[in-house]
Amino acid sequence: MRTITFADIFCGCGGLTNGFHRNKNFKGLLAVDCWPIAGRVFSENHPEIPFQLRDLYIPEEVDAVSQQLKEKCDVLLGGPPCQGFSTLGKRRNKDKRSSLVEVFLDICVNVVPKIIVIENVRGITSIKHRTGKTFPEYIQEVLSEGNGSIGYDARAIQVNTLEYGLAQTRIRWFLIAARKDLNTEFHVLNKSIQEIEDQKTIVRRNLRDVIGDLPQINSGGGDNVIIDHVDGVERTIFNHRAMNHSTKLIKRFSYVPVGGGLLDVPRDLLTDHLKKMVNGAYGNGGHIKNIYGRLDWEKPCGTIVAGIDKITCGRFLHPSSNRLLTPRECARIQSFPDSFRFFGSLVNQYYMIGNAVPPEISRVIANAIAKTFGYSNS
Repeated sequence: MRTITFADIFCGCGGLTNGFHRNKNFKGLLAVDCWPIAGRVFSENHPEIPFQLRDLYIPEEVDAVSQQLKEKCDVLLGGPPCQGFSTLGKRRNKDKRSSLVEVFLDICVNVVPKIIVIENVRGITSIKHRTGKTFPEYIQEVLSEGNGSIGYDARAIQVNTLEYGLAQTRIRWFLIAARKDLNTEFHVLNKSIQEIEDQKTIVRRNLRDVIGDLPQINSGGGDNVIIDHVDGVERTIFNHRAMNHSTKLIKRFSYVPVGGGLLDVPRDLLTDHLKKMVNGAYGNGGHIKNIYGRLDWEKPCGTIVAGIDKITCGRFLHPSSNRLLTPRECARIQSFPDSFRFFGSLVNQYYMIGNAVPPEISRVIANAIAKTFGYSNS
């Protein structure tokens, strides 16, 4: 049997690609993104797959991508930028980036792949498109009509990474679409979704399972490349470098117990802004309690987000060191293999890792699609 071809639009550093690439039934044709550093990371880790730097707000660029893939691509992957849909920040109903969903749909109906996979945050389910429909409703309507002669059946699912062996409570929205001519004959859509469901595991992992073996480092410690030894075996660890926190910040961290946060820091150590937070000036919800939040070795992590470097974005203090998680620790939690290397500043590394689809979830979806078409997992 021939390999199944795929392409990844808005690929970022390549989390979605990585899971498909690890299944040997698939062959990557193309990856596209507009961020040069993400392109470098993608190409360094997936040298066999051509990467193109393109601005898909430009119609000519969209046409160029579509023409390259037309009649060649079996599975089209896409994670249009989700910032317009995120519930973690201020939701922007008119966010220009939301229109990139429409750009991706244009590529889909022009390329006419057998399968389409779209990933986004859960917030997409309640955001309205300018037509008045929710974005999922709009997406399904466009795909159902297709290019006029070939349309798609589609179903949306929500995937909780805890149920697939990750030590992270990350829930993401996926839409799987199958070309109607294939779906009618082979029931591709239902089979694929059932195969995804069947790969759930009863195993629940915690942070100690995932990052407990990494070298213990303090604020400002570590490096982009570390050589160490475990049981006499040499190993190379990439991107295990900690942010260099100020003395004042480290002192604040030192008062935070496991499971604690900002409310445990003595008031005289807080800035005026942090005092306002504690006093409820910005609300008294769970977010305030998670600021400076220290993780627990025996529990999973919350969702790894792109803005970890901002310090106050959530519960991301190391369980036993007075520092934030390193990019490698975040990558481990996101299920990136240790061989996957990131480049750029720490801020860029955090951003790429937090925005990525966990490769293990991508692998689950790739396995499901392969099995549906009669290929064995590999």
